[in-house]
Amino acid sequence: MNKLTTTVLAIVIAFLLGMAAFWGFSRDRSPELSTEEQSTILLQQVRKVMKLVTVEGDIAEIFDSKQTKTYTLYLPLPTPIAFVKEAAVEVSGKVLVGYDLEEVRLDIDEESRTLRISNLPEPEVLAIDHQVKFKHVKESWWNVFSSDDYSKLNERAKARLHDKALESHLVEEARQQGNGLIETIELLAKASGFTVEVEGREKERIIE
Repeated sequence: MNKLTTTVLAIVIAFLLGMAAFWGFSRDRSPELSTEEQSTILLQQVRKVMKLVTVEGDIAEIFDSKQTKTYTLYLPLPTPIAFVKEAAVEVSGKVLVGYDLEEVRLDIDEESRTLRISNLPEPEVLAIDHQVKFKHVKESWWNVFSSDDYSKLNERAKARLHDKALESHLVEEARQQGNGLIETIELLAKASGFTVEVEGREKERIIE
């Protein structure tokens, strides 16, 4: 065996031994993952609010989103080619329903011992704490999901929870809780020798 053949054989054996060692090492150890996170806290505005939550409910829904982008190719006749992207989105969350008391007015007449309540609001959705899961995502070569698409799906999911809450029994339950609160105020005022007058009581159905 000449010198050149011996050298080539030694290189091949060394390469095979190295690959075997690497394979054994990689099988015995799981890969190490390194994750780095950076955050920036942005405080834009602080507002004082007067909101009364009277009812909370859990709502979940799965909805589908599909978008088709069509190109026309001339081969030489016009031939439409469609590229589809679609997603199945599961959204769930806690919906808080109650009253925004920012515009409510309370006037006390000491002389007539009367408490007047006016500008009573209707119950509304005050806050939604939701989570979104993408159960199925399918993209095409010329029609893929962007970060803006995912943001819009998240906004749409929250909007659907808002609409579902308005269609549910939550608003009526919140109204009944509001009626009970006004009745409690009436009882406390009566115990102190005051009379309660509610503006638009029959029209607004605050107290039945």
